[in-house]
Amino acid sequence: MDLIFFKIALVLYLGASVGYLIFLLVSSSTRATVGFWASIAGFVAHSLSLLHRAIFSGFFPLATTFDALSFLAWLIMGLFLVLHYRESSPMFGAVATPIASVLMLVGSTLSYQISEPLVPVLRSWWLPIHVALAMAGNAVFGLMAIGGLMYMFQERLIKTKRINRLHRLLPSLDVLDAINRRGLPLGFFLLTLGIISGALWAGSAWGFYWSWDPKETWSLITWFVYAVMVHQRVALGWRGRRAAMLAIFGFCLVMFTFLGVNALLGGHHAFRVTMETGKL
Repeated sequence: MDLIFFKIALVLYLGASVGYLIFLLVSSSTRATVGFWASIAGFVAHSLSLLHRAIFSGFFPLATTFDALSFLAWLIMGLFLVLHYRESSPMFGAVATPIASVLMLVGSTLSYQISEPLVPVLRSWWLPIHVALAMAGNAVFGLMAIGGLMYMFQERLIKTKRINRLHRLLPSLDVLDAINRRGLPLGFFLLTLGIISGALWAGSAWGFYWSWDPKETWSLITWFVYAVMVHQRVALGWRGRRAAMLAIFGFCLVMFTFLGVNALLGGHHAFRVTMETGKL
């Protein structure tokens, strides 16, 4: 049943993406409304998928790449829906829904069934705490990166005096900079808690808190990058274009740490659970 809900959510997210795309092409408020309500319906189905999988699979659904991608897509859509009530610009939906769709499409190419019991370390209650905190931080950084891309595009339109329909659709520079300003401390706080909880989990599982595993090393590098961003923003007052560029760079680093390290460097953080060969 969780797979059925997953597929329903994916179809609805894709439908929402199409609705927002039509909105961008013809400025149809009806299409934007359809995209928004499809996003809500997809988020509900997605929530039911995660809930059903958590209840009936016997483990919190964050132990595989399929689950991690699905959960990240769910967080991004949740943040978008929350943001919608603070800043109702359809442009956020036009970016968030395709990103969620792509994450779920990539996940749909991976095996989702576990043929053997999880290793004992993954049955710890630290799993949902550590991974959920880290993924929530990633989702906030993703929202900041979306805002950063919009900021740079909007700024470009203003500087070139191309005050057209797209300029009017995009949020103002002040709103986009505020997303960066408010999201940075929240994302950094969640990232910090994610690293600390991971160290505590390692201590309880293996007897040592830090092993310089590739994922741990790159997580620490990411933490230092965002620590510098917080310092530059708070102490030096960086804002605007520089803050937007840092948000984009930081999220690229986050995604490399999240997916690239597993694929290229391995380590005990890689998703190595034995799975069946069936795909979605």
